[in-house]
Amino acid sequence: MTITKLKAKNQLTIPSAIVKRLHLKMDELFAVDIEDNYIKLIPVKVEPRYTAEDLKAIDHIVENEKGKAKVVRPGKEFSRYIKKVTK
Repeated sequence: MTITKLKAKNQLTIPSAIVKRLHLKMDELFAVDIEDNYIKLIPVKVEPRYTAEDLKAIDHIVENEKGKAKVVRPGKEFSRYIKKVTK
């Protein structure tokens, strides 16, 4: 077991042996949870919400829809709108 110190801005340093063992990389994201009296750090991968093709379609829609004041909520409504406009 290695001891580490809580620093300014609530930062902790993860010991290098743990970083190497888990193959962690800079800017890695973690889910943080509490279980009993333990702090759990779980590395997570965040997948992009939209593909490169979706983003290109979004750019195209933005160019075509500028000034038309169409309001579309994010999430499923937006995804449906993209599919409808790109057909």
